[in-house]
Formats: sequence, C-alpha cells, structure tokens
Amino acid sequence: MSRKYKPTVVHTHIAPAVIYWFTRAALSTCRLTVVDGAYFEERGRAGKNMILASWHNRLVTLPYYYYFTYGFTNLAMMVSQSRDGEMFKRLLARYKITAVRGSGSRGATSALRTLLRAARAGHDTSVALDGSKGPRYRVQSGVLMLAKMTGVPILPVTIDATRKIRLKTWDRMIVPLPFSRMFAVFGEPMTIPRDAVDLEPYRRRLQDTMDSICARAAMGVSRNREWFPSSHALHGEAAHSDAGDGHVHE
Repeated sequence: MSRKYKPTVVHTHIAPAVIYWFTRAALSTCRLTVVDGAYFEERGRAGKNMILASWHNRLVTLPYYYYFTYGFTNLAMMVSQSRDGEMFKRLLARYKITAVRGSGSRGATSALRTLLRAARAGHDTSVALDGSKGPRYRVQSGVLMLAKMTGVPILPVTIDATRKIRLKTWDRMIVPLPFSRMFAVFGEPMTIPRDAVDLEPYRRRLQDTMDSICARAAMGVSRNREWFPSSHALHGEAAHSDAGDGHVHE
C-alpha cells in the first residue's frame, strides 16, 4: 500500500471513535419521522433482503437508524479503498455493518462481485446511487446491475434534517445537528428482471423516484423550520433545493 493510501492511527482509531460517539449522541436527540416505511420494516423483520438506495450525501445517518432504531444487523455497505474508506470501515463495524471495499475505477468490479456474494447470501446491501465521485444526484448503473443479477428489490430512501450542516465535499454531505427533526422517506420498491437488456428505463424510473421522495422530505423540513431559528435550519442555503442542479432535493 502506498504512503498516500496507508491509513494512520487517526483513520484506524481516533476518527471512527469520535464520529461514532458524536453521531450517536447527536442523533439520539433528534426526532425521526418515517414516511412509507412499512415495506422496509416488514421485509427486514421477515429476514428478506433488499438493496437500500440513496444519494451519497444521505448515507451518513443510515447505519445509526438501521441498527439503533430498527435493530437490524444484516447490512453490507460499499466504501472506498482510500484511507477514508478504512476509517468508514471501522466506523461501520461499530454498527455491526459489513464494509465492502471498492470505488471508481479502482476495485469497483471486485466490490460489485463482493456485494453480489453478500446479496446472494441474504444480506441487505447499500450502494450510493450517484457513486463515490458523482455527478451528484444522478443515478449510476451499479445498483441496477446489482438488482438485475441478484433479483433483490431496490428500495429507494432519503433522509433529511431541519437543522444540519453541509460539508465542503463533492456531494455536499449532510450532517444533522442535535435536536433536529429527521425525515426518512421511502419510495416504491423496484425489481429488475434478470433478462432485462435495456436498463435505461429503470434508471430513469429510479431517478424520478429519488427526485420525488427528496422533494417530499424537503417539504417536511420546510414545514418544520419555524420550530427552530431559521439560521440553524438553513445555514445560509435554501433548505429544499441545490442551486443549479435543477432538481428539488433539500
């Protein structure tokens, strides 16, 4: 492993512990509203696996709610092969979630194979719909191939918060603040036939579903802004849209 990607003690011990306890403490003060979550809970309780599909910047809270709110411990998530990926691998282990390494051109095929094995073994899986590098809020083909090759349904989900900060990363990662009201909105599950040749109709359908549920989550956030000072709810940016991307998301 090159020096550039060799993890340090910060990546292997300090950062995972700090992020875990900060996230757990912050989210424990938040109130969660779940919209159309019956399919997720019923399928999870029945031990039937699914592919949880969301945008890259919405995944940070998924492990917490998956583990602490629902008590599920059957998830495999893909993380990058970078030093940050090593950090997230160790963070996910604290939630009893399996990390699958691979992203972009480096290890993506191997990671997909590993996710295929995990899904076929009965694990829930989760892959960011817009990949590890974007473009942000644009569905890529990886999750479609995973669903087609396994027959496991894709379950779209988005999570938003009334009080949050956005990191200066390519995806504008959303980090909820304490005492937020959280909105988790699920879309209709989608199954892709194994003999499907053209995946573009499924990609467009999934894109439309994500745009729709993100707009619904944004509506919940907008209607609850008066519960908190506007400066905390907005943080200098509109809470329900991303400037210039043409889609209502936040």
